Amino acid sequence: NCLIHFYKRKSMASDNLLQPPDKFKFPFPPYDIQEQFMTELFQVLEGGKLGIFESPTGTGKSLSLICGALTWFLESEKQKRIKLEELVNDKTVDDDDDDDWFAAAGKKQEYNQKRLEAKEELQRIKVKEEKLAKIKAKRSQLKQTDIEQNKDEFNELFKEVKWMQKAVQRELSQGAGDEDILVEEYFSDEEVDDDYEADEEDTSRRIFFCSRTHSQLSQFVREVKKSPFGSDVSLVSLASRAVMCVNPSVKKLSSQAAINEKCLELGKKKSKPTALDEDSNPTKKSKSGGCGCPYNKNTGTAVLRDQAILAIHDIEDLVAAGRKTQSCPYYASRSAVPLAQMVVLPYNTLLHAGTRKAIGLNLKNSIVIIDEAHNLLDTITNIHSVNISGAQLGLAYSQLAQYREKYSTRLKAKNILYIKQLLFILSSFIKMLGGIPGKDPAEVTNQGAKEETSLIEVADFLSESQIYNLSLFRLIKYCNVSQICHKLKGFVEKYQPSASVTNSKPVKSGVGTFLSSINKTEKKEEAVVPDNNENRPPSNSLQSLVELLSSLSMNHGEARMVLTKGPKLTAGRIRFLLLDPANQFQQIVREAHSVVVAGGTMRPIAEFRDQLFVSAGADPSRVTHFSCDHVVPGENMLPLVMSSGPSGARLDFSFQFRDKKETLDELGRVLINIVNIVPGGIVVFFPSYDYEKLVSKHLEASGVLARIEAKKKIFREPKTSSELDKVLGDFATAVRLSTGAVLLAVVGGKMSEGINFSDNLGRCVVMVGMPYPNLYSPELKEKMNFLNKTVGSVDGKQAGQVHYENLCMKAVNQSVGRAIRHKGDYAAILFVDHRYSRPNIISQLPGWISKHLRVVDKFGPTIPQIRKFFKEKE
Repeated sequence: NCLIHFYKRKSMASDNLLQPPDKFKFPFPPYDIQEQFMTELFQVLEGGKLGIFESPTGTGKSLSLICGALTWFLESEKQKRIKLEELVNDKTVDDDDDDDWFAAAGKKQEYNQKRLEAKEELQRIKVKEEKLAKIKAKRSQLKQTDIEQNKDEFNELFKEVKWMQKAVQRELSQGAGDEDILVEEYFSDEEVDDDYEADEEDTSRRIFFCSRTHSQLSQFVREVKKSPFGSDVSLVSLASRAVMCVNPSVKKLSSQAAINEKCLELGKKKSKPTALDEDSNPTKKSKSGGCGCPYNKNTGTAVLRDQAILAIHDIEDLVAAGRKTQSCPYYASRSAVPLAQMVVLPYNTLLHAGTRKAIGLNLKNSIVIIDEAHNLLDTITNIHSVNISGAQLGLAYSQLAQYREKYSTRLKAKNILYIKQLLFILSSFIKMLGGIPGKDPAEVTNQGAKEETSLIEVADFLSESQIYNLSLFRLIKYCNVSQICHKLKGFVEKYQPSASVTNSKPVKSGVGTFLSSINKTEKKEEAVVPDNNENRPPSNSLQSLVELLSSLSMNHGEARMVLTKGPKLTAGRIRFLLLDPANQFQQIVREAHSVVVAGGTMRPIAEFRDQLFVSAGADPSRVTHFSCDHVVPGENMLPLVMSSGPSGARLDFSFQFRDKKETLDELGRVLINIVNIVPGGIVVFFPSYDYEKLVSKHLEASGVLARIEAKKKIFREPKTSSELDKVLGDFATAVRLSTGAVLLAVVGGKMSEGINFSDNLGRCVVMVGMPYPNLYSPELKEKMNFLNKTVGSVDGKQAGQVHYENLCMKAVNQSVGRAIRHKGDYAAILFVDHRYSRPNIISQLPGWISKHLRVVDKFGPTIPQIRKFFKEKE
């Protein structure tokens, strides 16, 4: 039951196109839908198309992606080589008896040029193959003690990949040494860095596969290893420093930003380092104070890079090998990319143009596969939207002002000029938020002001802050080359007391007060920031400003500045909000040979087609949509819409009714009935943390929770990631050892994506209400207005309204997909809200649910249906 759409598909001469094989290599006999998936993927890649692939969990999506893509890739590379060899060896030239000798000469020259290009490309392929063969030969005979003697040979061997090493060096050169807090003399902005001139562009075709989390990427790599292609393909996994670092003194730092800063800083240091063991004890004495990173040494990293290329390793394998050999997996994996055929990497690395450039990734002519892509538009928006808080602005201003004051006589003119510019920008931003530069951000500066948020155009923001006439490109370059952010951090660490100001100490004013309380402020701030290392702002406040300026200076398409003001600067915030994700995706669509986005549910398909691909400049005829049914038979699922409760009251959790006592009481009665008849684990999803808290409080007060607890133990989703594993572990134990358990979770929270409640863990999923986002959010309003203006109407509805409904239904689809994870699994899916019975809502549910969905007007008949469903499964 697979559905394939081609938008205005053009007829293609199939003579020159590769045809999919009759039988794909697969670890076991594939299902029909897997065969269809691989055939369609093969054709999409061969035609250089843009594919939207929808395949529910349990249908073996990852294996279908791997076997379909690698079958095409290896065959395509083989055919390309044959054609190149034929062209190079073809000595015949068409000697036309044409009178036009000038045209004939031109044709001959063009043909010779083609042959020359083919010869060069063939030579590049052969050189790469020889290098891999040399590495294999070397690895088989090389002993650890010989490594030092072979250092020169390794360097010679990898001359071809200088472009990658230079990208690495370029990033390392931005590090800073604590021993030297003073910025060095900065020369002309016009100077070109000859050291970093681009080498010959590497346009070898690769498959770039990316997914949302490191654990999903590791799972994918394990699948490749198990596949029939495990020994035919060279694969490299890329990940963040936080995941790959093996230096205990860096790894233990609190945030990803701190780890990045420390790594760059250590990369800059030249002194002899001290290696540490697992317990952070020195493994060998060091004459110096332990400067530099003992794990990032050229020889060790080269050996680890070879290991990464010769066999398939997931991130955990590389990290374990790095620890064992005291080599750096992060830089080893990066330097292995030029020799890899498949690169596995996280979203942020692939989707952010600046990060791709820093790492040296070239997508030209390659295949890009993005898995778990259901939220891709929002992901691109979030990756490119940058925040800086009022507290960070105040902190950066105070630190930089004191830095300039202390070193005013020693700083060169160019440094003073740029530091003044940075102070001017910080001062302008602080004033825009109603603060006073140099004052403690926690002081009230806007007496009686209420917290309010406004949105303005980027051009108006630049004008109002008076920074429109500054060259932001030059300023950002200065910050990167001079390492001012790291120097400033070193200055703060060296000269500021770590303790907070107490009443017993003499009272300082203005800048002094604030600088003395840095530690306190940072701790307070950390407590309220969501526990998500990937997205946490840099601990270095000036670095946050540089990131905001980078966003302002990039070619961002449609964007807005979001300003939040309050009585104190600490309540303020400036946010760069990207409105048009397609603008940032267009380089990928333009450069890649083919782009495939895949997920369990990709509805609404039109959103991906129009707002992602077509808006990024793709011809609609390039876009293909493939959708397949679930492998789970219909009798293994029971999707029901409950429109009314046991007392006959209508179940309506819309904003005006959901807090009412009658609604909450009715929900309590529904849950008691469900708990009494459903075996194993029940997962109940609420629209928000606040509503889950409100319901829990009411049900506890009314005694309903105690009645549920008598039957099944209750667990609640924690707000912090650190507690998540414990809650899940305790829930699983309770399900296994008793009559089951109930987990109260939140849509869009940590339990609603990426966590599987298969078999007994999720015999029933209950969706309470519909998780519509806050319609009064200024950011959402602006996005809806933008879509109304650029997309217009979709099926007679305003595009903004469609987007609003899609946000809700995408979240619902992700949550209900947590249960029924494989062919033999079964579960009841209960939609507790009468609004789920509307045809437009049902049409947005995944096809495998909607075609079995039953709408029940009265509560009475639902109980026998649910009881019968589970009785038949015993």
